[in-house]
Amino acid sequence: MNKKSFNKAINFLKKESFYVILFICLCIAVTAAVITARNNKNQSAQLQKSQAVEQKKIRETAKANEKPSSNYNNALQVKKDNKSKSNISNNEASKGVSNSVSTSFQKPVEGNIARGYSEDPVYWDSTATYRPNLGYDIQTPLGKPVFAAMDGKVESVNTATQDGVEVIIDHQNGLKTVYSNLDPNVKVSAGQTIKKGAVIGVVGKSTLRSAYEKYGDHLHFAVLKGKEFVDPGKYIKY
Repeated sequence: MNKKSFNKAINFLKKESFYVILFICLCIAVTAAVITARNNKNQSAQLQKSQAVEQKKIRETAKANEKPSSNYNNALQVKKDNKSKSNISNNEASKGVSNSVSTSFQKPVEGNIARGYSEDPVYWDSTATYRPNLGYDIQTPLGKPVFAAMDGKVESVNTATQDGVEVIIDHQNGLKTVYSNLDPNVKVSAGQTIKKGAVIGVVGKSTLRSAYEKYGDHLHFAVLKGKEFVDPGKYIKY
């Protein structure tokens, strides 16, 4: 092979080597991009799963914190052991009373629903936090009369809760109603038996948790069925 032919061969190999190296680089770049995309997809799926778990924890924690008062928390504690015959007798007597009590509610106050019942956390301007609203916030003027939604017995009058001055009425049929953000000058006392429509107080400004909501003055009204809060819309319509 002469020198000229040898030089041509060398130049050909150099040219082809460039394309081979370029092809290998492209393959490496494509492979890296595929691996990166796959990793990003896996990280995104893990992040979404983590966010879902965190949101569930926030919802459960917020719901656990939505209590009418510390006094009422104690009233909700149930002892499952050492049930005596006297408890059975009391339950039977209560059942007899329950059969004679109507489950028809009247509106606790005249007004409009400013914030409805929500078990999912919602944003509150007053505290700049997210938490459920396990009742109705009924927008109404300050000093508006508040009525017992149904016949019952006043279980407690609490004057130092985060929801303000609060009255809880046991209707002796498995239902209880909670009236919060009342004026301190309430018209009823614990242990008092009252009729549906009786005035229990007036709307006040005693709440801490919703004192600065955009909808202003309101009554917070909640319904308990057993130990659980339920949507008041099942019993009253606005």
